[in-house]
Amino acid sequence: MHALEKIVQAIIRQEDLISPGETVVVGVSGGPDSMALLHILATLAGPGDFTVVALYVDHGLRPGESGAEAELVQAAAARLKAPCVLARAEVQGLAREAGLSLEHAGRQLRYALLRQEAEHHPAWKIAVAHTADDQAEEVLLRLIRGTGRKGLAGMACCSDAQVIRPLLNTTKETLLRYLVDRNIPFLEDSSNRDRRFLRNRVRLDLLPFLEQHFHAGVRTTLRQTAEVLAEEEGYLAGLALDKYQAAVRQAGEGLVLAITALLAEPVAIQRRMVEQVLLAAGAAPSYRQIEQVRRLARQAGEGAGLHLAAGLRVGRQGEDLLFSYPLGRGAHRGVLAGQQRVEYEVMVTGPGIYPLPGNGLEVVIELLENPPGPHELRQERADFLDFAEVGFPLTIRPPRPGDRFHPLGAPGAKKLADFFTDQKVARDKRQRPLLVAAGGIAVVPGLRVAQWARVTPATARTLRVRVRQ
Repeated sequence: MHALEKIVQAIIRQEDLISPGETVVVGVSGGPDSMALLHILATLAGPGDFTVVALYVDHGLRPGESGAEAELVQAAAARLKAPCVLARAEVQGLAREAGLSLEHAGRQLRYALLRQEAEHHPAWKIAVAHTADDQAEEVLLRLIRGTGRKGLAGMACCSDAQVIRPLLNTTKETLLRYLVDRNIPFLEDSSNRDRRFLRNRVRLDLLPFLEQHFHAGVRTTLRQTAEVLAEEEGYLAGLALDKYQAAVRQAGEGLVLAITALLAEPVAIQRRMVEQVLLAAGAAPSYRQIEQVRRLARQAGEGAGLHLAAGLRVGRQGEDLLFSYPLGRGAHRGVLAGQQRVEYEVMVTGPGIYPLPGNGLEVVIELLENPPGPHELRQERADFLDFAEVGFPLTIRPPRPGDRFHPLGAPGAKKLADFFTDQKVARDKRQRPLLVAAGGIAVVPGLRVAQWARVTPATARTLRVRVRQ
């Protein structure tokens, strides 16, 4: 057995990358790294240990090269007595439709095809040929694009998606020597020299420049940094998960995060808790979104909220943050929760029951010949208005931008939105019906009567207003 094969065998056992009886689907491009991986795993598989399947993906980007690559992979698999599958990915189509780079679209489709093939088998893993050099490039690339500790920890030998990287600690130079020793042919992908791709510029230009002008061992340093950060990331992730589970609960189809529990933690744990709840809500969290949520948690008052991507809304309700999709998943704007705003105007010409369109509510208007006593004013679940000040006709309608209201007991009028904030009315509870007279908003039912429409000792007749389901 070759020395490299022994090393990889030890890594597989140490990291528990492959279990007996599993099928390993190997992504093989025909390049040096993947050809080495295929041969090493096929050698280690042995009779009855685990099974290797080779998968070649034609991305449709290099028609002059893909045929020879497919033939090379098929020939190698045949020599190794491993099944071989050929697949095609429509990379350009996905890139156009989803607005992705060719590199990103290719990666998505490649992994989808690997998973598709792997799931044909009852116990499976996906093996990819990332090397120690790829790890150094990846860490530097993530640093350039912007990332946190998790990103700088680089790639893992085994990810949660059952993707294994047995060569992650092996340098490209070591693999090339192995290919020569074993007389294994391979082909070079011409796109690896295309400097339109950022990854290629990092590999071909930036890393050699850093090695020549700053530190000859920069690749090793980057890999060691990733290893240290990966260990720290594992510890912090476990700690944050415990805090997340204690602070988050399901609420209908949404998630609720307790603000007090969030703000009690250090900023590093706060960010991880917010990231986790965004992931659980089906979002792809960015630094900006995480910081927006943290700012919202620190804001005083009720009703503030955020519109995030794909219809996700985050609203502050008391001491909680609610993460939900009130209008479903999609590019929605408008109210943060509940149903979309329904515009209506219901004319009130006299006492009666007035159904409201779109929300299942009705407003009951009664004319009382005698004013209510103090006990009724305090105890009855209704609002009382001085009929002489209000009169008929009246209008029932929802709040509108720019509405002003003079609440009972306040020194003057204010924006209705500010009144809702003062009363700690959540954003999704503000689309309540208003009773409007010629003098303005007479009452916000269930909350406050207007100062000018209040019942006084001089009141003769009274309007009683109730909203019911």
